[in-house]
Amino acid sequence: MRVVFHADDFGLSRGVNAGIAEACVRGVLRSTSLMVTADAAEDAVAIARATPGLDVGLHLTLVEERPAAPAARIPTLLRDGRLLPSHAAVALRWITGHWRAAEAREELAAQWARADALGIVPSHVDGHQHLHLLPDVLPSVVAEARRRGIRFVRADLYEPSDRGAGLVRVASYAALRGIAWRARRAAGTTGLHPFWTVGFLRAGGALDRDGLLTLLDRVRARAAPDVVEVMLHPGQRDADTVRRYGHWRYAWERDLDLLLDPRLPEALVARGIAVTSFGALAAQAPSAAEGAHG
Repeated sequence: MRVVFHADDFGLSRGVNAGIAEACVRGVLRSTSLMVTADAAEDAVAIARATPGLDVGLHLTLVEERPAAPAARIPTLLRDGRLLPSHAAVALRWITGHWRAAEAREELAAQWARADALGIVPSHVDGHQHLHLLPDVLPSVVAEARRRGIRFVRADLYEPSDRGAGLVRVASYAALRGIAWRARRAAGTTGLHPFWTVGFLRAGGALDRDGLLTLLDRVRARAAPDVVEVMLHPGQRDADTVRRYGHWRYAWERDLDLLLDPRLPEALVARGIAVTSFGALAAQAPSAAEGAHG
């Protein structure tokens, strides 16, 4: 099994950016994804250029941050000039028909263009709070990824056990699994490399080394794809990050400690688990990277 340790939210803040860089240079992190409209996006791009081992994808964003598209063209996505403050706010507008998927597609197209302007060539794509999985949104994301030759799009969240997770988190996971299934059927997966994304139920610092290894052991016991993504949120806790994103109640430093754990690489090798990145997989010949999945 090949595992991609992945950091979401690159560009969120300078503290998060610094933690991601440290986890790559000193730990097992190899892949991250950039929020191109976040306040520290340009700082993240500078770090990526100075860190050759860090593989960068695109973290599409439909909540909390500044929009990339003109406000007049995406009014149902905004509140007070910014994207809606949470996935719950998006869900409410979506369910009641007051959130227009066409505007979301326009905003995401503008974010692709922003990545181009920043000089980022993404190896993979995912979404902040997984809103790219909405059935009227994912097909356009997949189509653009295919057009650009990107074969890795986060679309299949998987957790082998929900023991210890809070009820709200478990309910959110169940809802996302259903939404993602519908979206994958609408988008199709031809030309994409299948992979599972684990870590949703333990997001924000709830995984330690033993918990991670147990999670990976359970995944290996299932009929898992050959590539598994471990979704994490490492960062260095600073006043700015806490002031702006403390309501998430994330312990960024705990995910950073996990990725820096000196005993982790040996434990992975003992299990026959190879650490890789989406960029490294993409660099392989398609037949070698995709194997029997096609």
